[in-house]
Amino acid sequence: MIRALLFFGALATAFALLQSWRLSQAESRLDAAEAKVAAYVEAAQIRAKQDADLARLRREAAEVDTYLITAGGGDVPLSDYLSDAARKLWP
Repeated sequence: MIRALLFFGALATAFALLQSWRLSQAESRLDAAEAKVAAYVEAAQIRAKQDADLARLRREAAEVDTYLITAGGGDVPLSDYLSDAARKLWP
């Protein structure tokens, strides 16, 4: 009877150790997955900022293009036209 109790106690201890090891493995995989998700979130934020900056730059470039197309450049000396354009491009 005592041998059976010792056997089942040892078996239960081995099972508990196995479950503890499996739990630690699962926790490490969870930590790795959480780190990967955090990296993706940061990358998405960086990408959104870059997209906003690019849209702003394109909008500003289109405004400069529109200004240069509609500005009166045919009846003024070329140097005045270019200096005006340079002031628009490099304030």
